[in-house]
Amino acid sequence: MSLRITALTVFLLVIAPPLWAKVSPEEAEKLGTVLTPMGAIAEGNEAGTIPPYTGEMLGAPEWVDYKGTGTHYPDPYPEEKPLFTITGQNYKTYSNNLTDGQIALFEMYPDTFRMPVYPSKRDTRYSDFLHENVKLNAMSAEIVSEGNGTGNAFFGTPFPFATTGLELIWNHQAAPQFEASSGILDGAAVFVDGSISTRTTLEERYILFFSERMGREAFNNQDYGGMIMVQILGPVRKKGEVILVHEFRDVSIASRNAWQYLPGTRRVRRAPTIAYDFPDGPGGLRTVDDALLFNGATDRYTWKMEAKRELYIPYNNNRLDDPVVSYETILTPRHLNPDLMRYELHRCWVVVGVLRDGKRHIYSKRRLYLEEDSWAGALADNYDGQDRLWRTNMRTFVNQYDLPGMGARVEVYHDLQKQAYLANYLINEQKGPPEIVSEIWDDNYFTVTTLRKLGKR
Repeated sequence: MSLRITALTVFLLVIAPPLWAKVSPEEAEKLGTVLTPMGAIAEGNEAGTIPPYTGEMLGAPEWVDYKGTGTHYPDPYPEEKPLFTITGQNYKTYSNNLTDGQIALFEMYPDTFRMPVYPSKRDTRYSDFLHENVKLNAMSAEIVSEGNGTGNAFFGTPFPFATTGLELIWNHQAAPQFEASSGILDGAAVFVDGSISTRTTLEERYILFFSERMGREAFNNQDYGGMIMVQILGPVRKKGEVILVHEFRDVSIASRNAWQYLPGTRRVRRAPTIAYDFPDGPGGLRTVDDALLFNGATDRYTWKMEAKRELYIPYNNNRLDDPVVSYETILTPRHLNPDLMRYELHRCWVVVGVLRDGKRHIYSKRRLYLEEDSWAGALADNYDGQDRLWRTNMRTFVNQYDLPGMGARVEVYHDLQKQAYLANYLINEQKGPPEIVSEIWDDNYFTVTTLRKLGKR
């Protein structure tokens, strides 16, 4: 199971002057009219294969039997069937709507990889409070510190009128998530020889950027962006390890502080490597900054916006999370079981990061595809030092009724060189997805003292 440290986005507020201006109140009024409240195109596409945005579904619809936060999200469209299926034999017909990584999977696994395509949906929405803050952000948020952070943003997309690659990558990192949550999550790496390596963690997260009780002014007048405690429950050789991470808003304080308790030594040590391209998760098939498809400091890359594309992305993937489906059924050789997947056609923002001269990272280039209605990364292609496609990654999405709104769920990382993949944040054999924590932890919880106590249990 990956250390979901990276779900904590660093929202940096520094004194350096802004590089980009805010939009006018008149421009901001387009949100919720010609644009969706999040800044997407409200109309469907000309072909009719992407519908207009309705946003009619807030929380669980009346026809699903949802038991509440921390329980599985029932499928809102259980009777729908695929419109068609993209396979290794017909994928070239649909290549204009596929990424390089998806095409590579069809070419590498022509007999098994396929994409069942369903009707596209744009009927969910986020809370009024989030939408209100997106509009406020449009008129106040700025790129600061020479592109290394954002200022005057809170509880929503900082740049709904994005015009640069940096604005896109910060929007991706600010995609909606819970203020405070706790849950047990599984991860599994599936190797070319059929062997599987697993990890289980208990994750507790407190994301101050999404703290309605804290509020905009208070958030922008304190130091922290978020905190997380991760306890490793398995495998046996790793059980008892605990990770504590503090994220800061202000890069002049620190970009990330991390500590680790190791039961073998019964000591707490600083963990400065929990960032950038340090290997993370079972099998070492992804980097720390691969989580969310990209997370953390942006300083090692030059970010550029590319033309928006219509792409087939994982969406409304409730079936993959169904508790009646076992991991044995999900974790088929080379890729997830295609019978459990659902793809829809959606417009995606495209942002590419090119490694800066003099900077080090195992990826020389990374391209992210952000789902238009949430700004969250759905697909990503990462390239090696010879500019060869190395890893192609994706995230599934479901309507998280307790968020409320569409949110990312399972993350899948395909290593094309090793012909192996990693699936993170599986919940089928656990109680359910992370649940909302209504009673926030006290100020002493996310500390080294607590880290040591948890490790010695």
